[in-house]
Amino acid sequence: MMTGWYQALDTKELPQGTMKGIEIAGAKVLLVHGSSGIRAFEDRCGHMSAPMSIGTFKSGVLKCALHAAVFDAETGAVRGQAQMHAPAAGQLPPELMTMMAQMGQIMAQIRCEPLRPFPVAVESGHVMVYV
Repeated sequence: MMTGWYQALDTKELPQGTMKGIEIAGAKVLLVHGSSGIRAFEDRCGHMSAPMSIGTFKSGVLKCALHAAVFDAETGAVRGQAQMHAPAAGQLPPELMTMMAQMGQIMAQIRCEPLRPFPVAVESGHVMVYV
């Protein structure tokens, strides 16, 4: 991969309030169009490297689909630690509940890092990203 500025997409392909995962020169990049403009981050969660592009973007925050870690969509800063979710926990067998409790203890020890940003520029209707 050669470092440099690359055209990611046209601005019309990323309306405000949306995000999109793309690959640029071999790098997986998450583009986010928030209220103050377009940001780019490495498309991997700072907790366990799941793709952030399959998560959600709402009210200025990005949420990982795997363990619900939350990040600031402007800076990539951690705004909420990862969590184990069991929507129907009361219906699970006791041995599975025990396993999930153990996994939760392990997950609590895994440090959640901020998202890695990439420089972004918008030129003549094109989103440019430095990777």
